[in-house]
Amino acid sequence: MQLIAFILATVHVASAIVLPRDGVHLAVSPKCGSFSGAPADVNAGLKSLSSYKTVVSFGDEFSADGGVSNGPSWVDYLASAAGASLEDWAASGAVVDNTQWPGVKLAPANDFLMQFSSFVSRGKQYDRNTTLYTIFFGIEDYKVALASGGADLTNIAQSIVYQIAVLSSSPVFGRNFLIVDNHGLGTESPTGAAFKKELFSGLGAVGKYVGANVGFVDLSNVWTSVLGSSPGYAAFGYTSPGACLASAGSTAGVCADPDHTLYWTPGTPTTATHRLITNYVQQVLSQCKSSY
Repeated sequence: MQLIAFILATVHVASAIVLPRDGVHLAVSPKCGSFSGAPADVNAGLKSLSSYKTVVSFGDEFSADGGVSNGPSWVDYLASAAGASLEDWAASGAVVDNTQWPGVKLAPANDFLMQFSSFVSRGKQYDRNTTLYTIFFGIEDYKVALASGGADLTNIAQSIVYQIAVLSSSPVFGRNFLIVDNHGLGTESPTGAAFKKELFSGLGAVGKYVGANVGFVDLSNVWTSVLGSSPGYAAFGYTSPGACLASAGSTAGVCADPDHTLYWTPGTPTTATHRLITNYVQQVLSQCKSSY
């Protein structure tokens, strides 16, 4: 009996040693609201993901393909969860409208206007009822604004809203739009707050006017919770809130545990974080249903 107990104890200890750590997971829930109120997580009419056969993505490095992270991005996971095909037009470093930043050296990336133009120029027809358009901008514009002494971003927010109005008209006739915001990556300023407020109110207005289904996901809820002390990064399963690589130019000194690290390179999520984003988006879609 003692021998059996010893063997079982040994097996238990060995198993405890080799079992993998839990993956990164959500430790906060969406903060739901409506477009008639202050910025919050909202789903005004979007159906369950299984309703969509195509996901068309516009954005910056958070949505771009091409090895920006160490694996799939959040839109890859989103399309996979929907069982839909993905058309990704996002570009790392993209702003909304290059012409809004005269004299500023921007990343050589297609802005939102150029991404949209390239998309439309294909002349492909999409079923408006089964196509979901994701739009994730603001991070790069916010960086430029802060570097410029806090330049006003309300015109950038208005440009996003205007492009949604254009997408909802001929020749695209889009109907389903998911907008994600994370401009400050866990930090905030009067410039950023004004941007989000203008964007949020504009989305409510344009969605109601054109009869579109619009969702808004505010990732600041996740980022401030990870980077702050309540509940903090460990509650999400992270071992580090930093970056796995010092820069995108080299893999030298790569971290030992990217599956539990917030960023792949500074400001750019690991694929584990991208999966977390998708999980949060799915919760917003299911929990934050509202009307205009």
